[in-house]
Amino acid sequence: MLSRRAPALLACALLTSGPAPRPAAAAPASPAPTEVRGLWVIRTALVSPTEVDRVVDAAAAAGFNALFVQVRGRGDAFYRSTLAPRSPLLERQPRDFDPLARLLARAHVRRLAVHAWVNVLLAAHFGQPLPPGHVLGRHPEWAMVPKSAATAALVATGARRLQLVMEAGRAEGDVEGYYLSPSVPAVGSHLEAVVRELVGAYAVDGLHLDFVRYPGPSYDHSLSALQGFHTPARGELLGAPARDPAGWDAYRREVLTRLVARLGDAARTARPGLLVSAAVTPDEAQAVHHKGQDWPHWLDSRLVAVVCPMAYTSEERVFQQQLEAARARAGDGQRVWAGIGAYRLDPEELVERVLLARQAGSGGVVVFSHESLEPEHLRRLREEAFSPRPGQRDGVAHGAGSR
Repeated sequence: MLSRRAPALLACALLTSGPAPRPAAAAPASPAPTEVRGLWVIRTALVSPTEVDRVVDAAAAAGFNALFVQVRGRGDAFYRSTLAPRSPLLERQPRDFDPLARLLARAHVRRLAVHAWVNVLLAAHFGQPLPPGHVLGRHPEWAMVPKSAATAALVATGARRLQLVMEAGRAEGDVEGYYLSPSVPAVGSHLEAVVRELVGAYAVDGLHLDFVRYPGPSYDHSLSALQGFHTPARGELLGAPARDPAGWDAYRREVLTRLVARLGDAARTARPGLLVSAAVTPDEAQAVHHKGQDWPHWLDSRLVAVVCPMAYTSEERVFQQQLEAARARAGDGQRVWAGIGAYRLDPEELVERVLLARQAGSGGVVVFSHESLEPEHLRRLREEAFSPRPGQRDGVAHGAGSR
């Protein structure tokens, strides 16, 4: 996702709750509705029991039926994990506070589906200390490398290697932080274990994959990526991508596609019937050729059940064009949920985007994010976009998985 403005207050009365139950105690979900009305819930809503309750109650009151909850933001965990460190944002909370367990219990009682939103490759901010046990602290050699740092990174180790990646990333701009390299075999194994642990322990309705992409076309020139692409015919290791640019682009896309397939299979094995979705760059050409994110193929091959094009533009015409193009490419409307950037829209515009997505035949919408919804946004959504419609089935938004 993109960076946001400061959080706004969510207007909703809090209900009194006791201690959060264990994950297995979460209430079961009910049959899938015809339309997903989703809300991306950033990890800032998971920092205390009060914030968890607030976001669930506000979403339910506004008419949402699905929460996409950022339980893995920067290689950390907002759930009980033996593989990822507990998020530093929870350091003031008791160790027995489990944000995901509490949210699941409260959301399912209110007939809200919960999709575990995982930032897959984005692993850490630049310039911020890594918490003890963080994956990049233990394995700095797993970091993705841009082309400008490739030569120096080949011989650098530890903190020096991460420093080189940070300096190059900041110089390029529009790079959110450190990414894990999907070409490192151990990275795939680690991420698969993270997914199995998460969906196996919690009764989530879906797994939502985000940041399954490269920051840009100059990534990934890590040693593992270069070695994976190199052949004797391509000559010297560092120069191989430039000598076969089409092959290099195809290699990068295939690496990501294999990762998506692996994580989706792991999730559906751990929890059969789980719905796997992915947040994607809306423009197909940019997604495929700049981000290495071949989401049309992911859908065609049923590696994911649904894509959420992040159509965060403030221009109505561009939003409509991006959504129509994604819908045409994906086929069945239920395979596309329109991602709407509320942080760029006033309440009236937000309602208009929901109606446009509905008119285009998408299977639903996912609004980004809870931080940007002020009281008037919530009221207008409830009264003008999410009120019950003739023939519209209400309930928890979940569904069968794919492949």
